[in-house]
Amino acid sequence: MPQISVIIPAYNAQKTIIETINSVQKQTIQDIEIIVVNDGSTDNTQTLLQTINDPRLKIISSPNERVSAARNKGIKAAQSEFIALIDADDLWTNDKLELQLAKMIANPDVAVVYSWTDEIDESGRKSYPGARLYLEGDVYQELLIVNFLANGSTPLIRKQAIETVSGFNVNLEYGEDWEFYIRLAAKYKFAVVPKQQVFYRKSSTSATSKVAVMEKNLLITLDVIYQLVPSHLQHLKKQSLAALYHYLTAAYFAHVKNTNDIDIVGKKLWKSITLNPKYLLEPVTRFYFFKWLLMKLLTPQLIKHLLSLRSLCLCGKKLFIIKDELQS
Repeated sequence: MPQISVIIPAYNAQKTIIETINSVQKQTIQDIEIIVVNDGSTDNTQTLLQTINDPRLKIISSPNERVSAARNKGIKAAQSEFIALIDADDLWTNDKLELQLAKMIANPDVAVVYSWTDEIDESGRKSYPGARLYLEGDVYQELLIVNFLANGSTPLIRKQAIETVSGFNVNLEYGEDWEFYIRLAAKYKFAVVPKQQVFYRKSSTSATSKVAVMEKNLLITLDVIYQLVPSHLQHLKKQSLAALYHYLTAAYFAHVKNTNDIDIVGKKLWKSITLNPKYLLEPVTRFYFFKWLLMKLLTPQLIKHLLSLRSLCLCGKKLFIIKDELQS
Protein backbone atom coordinates (compact mmCIF):
# COMPACT_ATOMS: atom_id res chain seq x y z
CA MET A 1 0.00 0.00 0.00
CA PRO A 2 1.44 3.42 -0.94
CA GLN A 3 1.97 6.02 1.76
CA ILE A 4 -0.07 8.65 -0.09
CA SER A 5 -2.55 8.64 -2.98
CA VAL A 6 -2.32 11.77 -5.13
CA ILE A 7 -5.53 12.62 -7.00
CA ILE A 8 -5.38 14.81 -10.13
CA PRO A 9 -8.66 15.69 -11.88
CA ALA A 10 -7.91 16.69 -15.47
CA TYR A 11 -10.13 18.30 -18.09
CA ASN A 12 -8.51 19.59 -21.30
CA ALA A 13 -5.25 19.99 -19.43
CA GLN A 14 -2.78 19.34 -22.24
CA LYS A 15 -0.87 22.58 -21.62
CA THR A 16 -0.03 21.87 -17.98
CA ILE A 17 -0.68 18.22 -17.05
CA ILE A 18 2.88 17.03 -17.70
CA GLU A 19 4.37 19.83 -15.58
CA THR A 20 1.93 19.08 -12.77
CA ILE A 21 2.72 15.36 -12.81
CA ASN A 22 6.45 16.12 -12.86
CA SER A 23 5.91 18.21 -9.75
CA VAL A 24 4.32 15.19 -8.06
CA GLN A 25 6.99 12.76 -9.30
CA LYS A 26 9.74 14.93 -7.78
CA GLN A 27 8.34 14.66 -4.26
CA THR A 28 10.84 13.60 -1.61
CA ILE A 29 8.31 10.92 -0.66
CA GLN A 30 8.41 8.43 -3.51
CA ASP A 31 6.09 5.77 -2.08
CA ILE A 32 2.97 7.22 -3.67
CA GLU A 33 0.37 6.41 -6.27
CA ILE A 34 -0.67 9.05 -8.80
CA ILE A 35 -4.28 8.79 -9.93
CA VAL A 36 -5.25 11.03 -12.84
CA VAL A 37 -8.96 11.18 -13.59
CA ASN A 38 -9.33 12.27 -17.22
CA ASP A 39 -12.73 13.95 -16.98
CA GLY A 40 -13.87 13.68 -20.60
CA SER A 41 -11.06 15.74 -22.11
CA THR A 42 -11.42 16.56 -25.80
CA ASP A 43 -7.82 17.71 -26.32
CA ASN A 44 -4.58 15.68 -26.15
CA THR A 45 -4.63 15.12 -22.37
CA GLN A 46 -5.15 11.34 -22.69
CA THR A 47 -2.42 10.99 -25.32
CA LEU A 48 0.07 12.87 -23.16
CA LEU A 49 -0.78 10.79 -20.11
CA GLN A 50 -0.06 7.60 -22.03
CA THR A 51 3.49 8.80 -22.78
CA ILE A 52 4.40 8.83 -19.08
CA ASN A 53 6.43 5.80 -18.03
CA ASP A 54 5.79 5.55 -14.30
CA PRO A 55 4.33 2.41 -12.68
CA ARG A 56 2.84 4.60 -9.95
CA LEU A 57 0.58 6.35 -12.46
CA LYS A 58 -3.02 5.19 -12.84
CA ILE A 59 -5.34 6.76 -15.40
CA ILE A 60 -9.10 6.74 -14.98
CA SER A 61 -11.03 7.86 -18.05
CA SER A 62 -14.64 8.94 -17.67
CA PRO A 63 -17.28 11.16 -19.28
CA ASN A 64 -17.11 14.82 -18.30
CA GLU A 65 -18.86 15.25 -14.95
CA ARG A 66 -16.85 18.22 -13.59
CA VAL A 67 -14.12 18.43 -11.02
CA SER A 68 -15.98 17.26 -7.89
CA ALA A 69 -17.10 13.99 -9.49
CA ALA A 70 -13.60 13.45 -10.87
CA ARG A 71 -12.04 13.94 -7.45
CA ASN A 72 -14.55 11.56 -5.88
CA LYS A 73 -13.71 8.88 -8.46
CA GLY A 74 -10.02 9.23 -7.76
CA ILE A 75 -10.56 9.09 -4.01
CA LYS A 76 -12.68 5.95 -4.33
CA ALA A 77 -9.89 4.24 -6.29
CA ALA A 78 -7.16 5.33 -3.86
CA GLN A 79 -5.35 2.65 -1.87
CA SER A 80 -3.66 4.84 0.74
CA GLU A 81 -5.14 6.11 4.01
CA PHE A 82 -3.85 9.59 3.09
CA ILE A 83 -5.17 11.58 0.12
CA ALA A 84 -3.44 14.56 -1.50
CA LEU A 85 -5.32 16.65 -4.05
CA ILE A 86 -3.78 18.72 -6.83
CA ASP A 87 -5.44 20.30 -9.86
CA ALA A 88 -3.99 19.65 -13.29
CA ASP A 89 -2.43 23.10 -13.69
CA ASP A 90 -0.94 23.63 -10.22
CA LEU A 91 2.47 22.77 -8.77
CA TRP A 92 4.04 21.70 -5.48
CA THR A 93 7.44 22.22 -3.91
CA ASN A 94 9.40 18.96 -3.64
CA ASP A 95 8.93 18.64 0.12
CA LYS A 96 5.18 19.26 0.19
CA LEU A 97 4.02 15.72 0.85
CA GLU A 98 6.89 14.86 3.18
CA LEU A 99 6.29 17.74 5.57
CA GLN A 100 2.52 17.39 5.49
CA LEU A 101 2.68 13.65 6.22
CA ALA A 102 5.11 14.22 9.09
CA LYS A 103 2.69 16.77 10.56
CA MET A 104 -0.22 14.36 10.17
CA ILE A 105 1.60 11.44 11.80
CA ALA A 106 2.75 13.64 14.69
CA ASN A 107 -0.87 14.73 15.29
CA PRO A 108 -3.14 11.66 15.13
CA ASP A 109 -6.19 13.76 16.05
CA VAL A 110 -5.71 15.90 12.91
CA ALA A 111 -7.48 14.94 9.67
CA VAL A 112 -6.42 17.79 7.36
CA VAL A 113 -2.98 19.35 6.91
CA TYR A 114 -2.59 22.37 4.64
CA SER A 115 0.30 24.57 3.51
CA TRP A 116 0.68 28.11 2.22
CA THR A 117 -0.01 29.03 -1.39
CA ASP A 118 1.51 31.47 -3.86
CA GLU A 119 -0.10 32.33 -7.19
CA ILE A 120 1.65 31.95 -10.53
CA ASP A 121 0.68 33.26 -13.94
CA GLU A 122 -0.16 31.17 -17.01
CA SER A 123 3.51 30.75 -17.91
CA GLY A 124 4.45 29.85 -14.35
CA ARG A 125 7.19 32.49 -14.34
CA LYS A 126 5.64 35.20 -12.17
CA SER A 127 4.75 34.41 -8.58
CA TYR A 128 2.54 36.44 -6.25
CA PRO A 129 2.55 35.77 -2.50
CA GLY A 130 -0.57 34.47 -0.82
CA ALA A 131 -1.69 34.68 2.78
CA ARG A 132 0.54 33.37 5.55
CA LEU A 133 -1.94 32.20 8.19
CA TYR A 134 -1.35 29.91 11.15
CA LEU A 135 -4.79 28.52 11.94
CA GLU A 136 -4.98 25.09 13.54
CA GLY A 137 -7.27 22.87 15.58
CA ASP A 138 -10.96 23.78 15.37
CA VAL A 139 -11.02 26.13 12.36
CA TYR A 140 -14.73 25.80 11.56
CA GLN A 141 -15.72 29.42 12.22
CA GLU A 142 -12.70 30.80 10.37
CA LEU A 143 -13.46 28.66 7.32
CA LEU A 144 -17.08 29.80 7.34
CA ILE A 145 -15.88 33.35 6.78
CA VAL A 146 -13.30 32.66 4.08
CA ASN A 147 -11.53 29.72 2.43
CA PHE A 148 -8.06 30.30 3.87
CA LEU A 149 -6.82 27.05 2.31
CA ALA A 150 -7.20 29.10 -0.90
CA ASN A 151 -7.59 26.32 -3.49
CA GLY A 152 -8.08 22.62 -4.17
CA SER A 153 -4.37 21.72 -4.40
CA THR A 154 -3.45 22.43 -0.80
CA PRO A 155 -4.45 19.70 1.65
CA LEU A 156 -3.39 16.24 2.73
CA ILE A 157 -6.46 14.49 4.16
CA ARG A 158 -7.19 11.20 5.88
CA LYS A 159 -9.28 9.08 3.53
CA GLN A 160 -11.51 7.96 6.40
CA ALA A 161 -12.43 11.60 7.09
CA ILE A 162 -13.31 12.15 3.42
CA GLU A 163 -15.55 9.11 3.45
CA THR A 164 -17.22 10.26 6.66
CA VAL A 165 -18.31 13.56 5.05
CA SER A 166 -19.22 11.81 1.75
CA GLY A 167 -16.60 13.53 -0.39
CA PHE A 168 -17.18 16.50 -2.67
CA ASN A 169 -20.63 17.86 -3.49
CA VAL A 170 -21.05 17.15 -7.22
CA ASN A 171 -23.88 19.67 -7.53
CA LEU A 172 -21.63 22.69 -6.89
CA GLU A 173 -19.75 24.38 -9.73
CA TYR A 174 -17.67 26.95 -7.83
CA GLY A 175 -16.37 26.99 -4.28
CA GLU A 176 -16.84 23.22 -4.05
CA ASP A 177 -13.47 22.85 -2.31
CA TRP A 178 -14.45 25.49 0.28
CA GLU A 179 -17.74 23.73 1.02
CA PHE A 180 -15.89 20.40 1.32
CA TYR A 181 -13.32 21.83 3.74
CA ILE A 182 -16.09 23.29 5.90
CA ARG A 183 -17.80 19.90 6.24
CA LEU A 184 -14.44 18.43 7.27
CA ALA A 185 -13.80 21.26 9.74
CA ALA A 186 -17.18 20.61 11.39
CA LYS A 187 -15.91 17.18 12.48
CA TYR A 188 -12.11 17.22 12.44
CA LYS A 189 -9.08 19.27 13.44
CA PHE A 190 -6.79 20.97 10.93
CA ALA A 191 -3.04 21.64 11.07
CA VAL A 192 -0.68 23.74 8.99
CA VAL A 193 2.81 23.35 7.60
CA PRO A 194 3.89 26.99 7.89
CA LYS A 195 5.70 27.06 4.58
CA GLN A 196 4.86 28.02 1.00
CA GLN A 197 4.46 24.68 -0.78
CA VAL A 198 1.69 25.21 -3.37
CA PHE A 199 1.73 27.20 -6.60
CA TYR A 200 -1.80 28.01 -7.77
CA ARG A 201 -1.97 28.93 -11.45
CA LYS A 202 -4.22 31.83 -12.42
CA SER A 203 -5.06 31.80 -16.12
CA SER A 204 -7.45 33.42 -18.55
CA THR A 205 -9.40 30.16 -18.72
CA SER A 206 -9.62 29.66 -14.95
CA ALA A 207 -12.78 30.17 -12.90
CA THR A 208 -11.94 33.76 -12.00
CA SER A 209 -12.10 34.84 -15.66
CA LYS A 210 -15.82 34.06 -15.68
CA VAL A 211 -16.58 36.38 -12.81
CA ALA A 212 -20.32 36.89 -13.22
CA VAL A 213 -20.94 33.14 -13.47
CA MET A 214 -18.58 32.58 -10.56
CA GLU A 215 -20.43 35.13 -8.44
CA LYS A 216 -23.80 33.50 -9.06
CA ASN A 217 -22.52 30.05 -8.21
CA LEU A 218 -20.49 31.12 -5.18
CA LEU A 219 -23.67 32.60 -3.71
CA ILE A 220 -25.38 29.25 -4.31
CA THR A 221 -22.48 27.49 -2.58
CA LEU A 222 -22.71 29.87 0.36
CA ASP A 223 -26.41 29.10 0.76
CA VAL A 224 -25.64 25.37 0.69
CA ILE A 225 -22.96 25.84 3.34
CA TYR A 226 -25.24 27.72 5.71
CA GLN A 227 -27.98 25.12 5.46
CA LEU A 228 -25.80 23.00 7.76
CA VAL A 229 -24.45 25.77 10.01
CA PRO A 230 -25.80 25.64 13.60
CA SER A 231 -28.21 28.39 14.59
CA HIS A 232 -25.79 30.07 16.99
CA LEU A 233 -23.36 30.67 14.10
CA GLN A 234 -25.85 31.81 11.45
CA HIS A 235 -24.93 35.43 12.20
CA LEU A 236 -21.54 34.79 10.56
CA LYS A 237 -23.19 34.68 7.14
CA LYS A 238 -22.94 38.47 6.84
CA GLN A 239 -19.18 38.25 7.36
CA SER A 240 -18.97 35.41 4.85
CA LEU A 241 -20.87 37.48 2.29
CA ALA A 242 -18.71 40.51 2.98
CA ALA A 243 -15.54 38.49 2.43
CA LEU A 244 -17.03 37.00 -0.73
CA TYR A 245 -17.87 40.41 -2.20
CA HIS A 246 -14.44 41.72 -1.23
CA TYR A 247 -12.93 38.85 -3.19
CA LEU A 248 -15.28 39.54 -6.11
CA THR A 249 -14.21 43.18 -6.10
CA ALA A 250 -10.66 42.06 -6.87
CA ALA A 251 -11.89 39.55 -9.46
CA TYR A 252 -13.98 42.15 -11.29
CA PHE A 253 -11.10 44.64 -11.14
CA ALA A 254 -8.96 42.13 -13.00
CA HIS A 255 -11.37 42.12 -15.95
CA VAL A 256 -12.39 45.79 -16.32
CA LYS A 257 -12.85 46.75 -19.97
CA ASN A 258 -15.38 49.60 -19.96
CA THR A 259 -17.33 52.04 -17.79
CA ASN A 260 -20.05 49.50 -17.10
CA ASP A 261 -17.43 47.15 -15.64
CA ILE A 262 -16.19 49.98 -13.43
CA ASP A 263 -19.71 50.52 -12.10
CA ILE A 264 -19.97 46.81 -11.29
CA VAL A 265 -16.70 46.96 -9.33
CA GLY A 266 -18.06 49.86 -7.30
CA LYS A 267 -21.25 47.95 -6.47
CA LYS A 268 -19.33 44.89 -5.26
CA LEU A 269 -16.99 47.01 -3.15
CA TRP A 270 -19.90 48.91 -1.60
CA LYS A 271 -21.74 45.66 -0.91
CA SER A 272 -18.73 44.33 0.95
CA ILE A 273 -18.40 47.47 3.06
CA THR A 274 -22.10 47.66 3.95
CA LEU A 275 -22.04 44.03 5.08
CA ASN A 276 -18.90 44.55 7.14
CA PRO A 277 -17.95 48.21 7.78
CA LYS A 278 -14.66 47.10 9.35
CA TYR A 279 -13.32 46.76 5.83
CA LEU A 280 -13.10 50.56 5.71
CA LEU A 281 -10.25 50.37 8.20
CA GLU A 282 -8.10 48.14 6.05
CA PRO A 283 -5.42 49.40 3.63
CA VAL A 284 -6.46 47.14 0.79
CA THR A 285 -10.03 48.48 0.86
CA ARG A 286 -8.74 52.03 0.63
CA PHE A 287 -6.59 50.93 -2.29
CA TYR A 288 -9.63 49.42 -4.00
CA PHE A 289 -11.62 52.63 -3.48
CA PHE A 290 -8.78 54.82 -4.77
CA LYS A 291 -8.34 52.67 -7.86
CA TRP A 292 -12.10 52.61 -8.51
CA LEU A 293 -12.32 56.40 -8.17
CA LEU A 294 -9.48 56.92 -10.64
CA MET A 295 -11.17 54.62 -13.10
CA LYS A 296 -14.40 56.60 -12.78
CA LEU A 297 -12.57 59.85 -13.52
CA LEU A 298 -10.24 58.78 -16.32
CA THR A 299 -10.75 57.78 -19.94
CA PRO A 300 -10.91 54.15 -21.05
CA GLN A 301 -7.45 54.50 -22.58
CA LEU A 302 -5.93 55.55 -19.27
CA ILE A 303 -7.90 52.84 -17.49
CA LYS A 304 -5.91 50.27 -19.45
CA HIS A 305 -2.73 51.56 -17.86
CA LEU A 306 -4.28 51.16 -14.43
CA LEU A 307 -4.82 47.47 -15.08
CA SER A 308 -1.11 47.02 -14.43
CA LEU A 309 -2.09 47.39 -10.78
CA ARG A 310 -4.02 44.13 -11.00
CA SER A 311 -1.41 41.94 -9.33
CA LEU A 312 -1.02 44.40 -6.46
CA CYS A 313 -4.77 44.46 -6.06
CA LEU A 314 -5.09 40.70 -5.93
CA CYS A 315 -2.03 40.15 -3.76
CA GLY A 316 -3.13 42.91 -1.43
CA LYS A 317 -6.32 41.03 -0.90
CA LYS A 318 -4.45 37.86 -0.05
CA LEU A 319 -1.94 39.52 2.27
CA PHE A 320 -4.19 41.92 4.15
CA ILE A 321 -7.87 41.17 4.02
CA ILE A 322 -7.78 37.49 4.91
CA LYS A 323 -5.29 38.06 7.71
CA ASP A 324 -7.22 40.99 9.17
CA GLU A 325 -10.56 39.20 8.89
CA LEU A 326 -9.49 35.97 10.55
CA GLN A 327 -7.03 37.22 13.14
CA SER A 328 -8.80 40.38 14.35
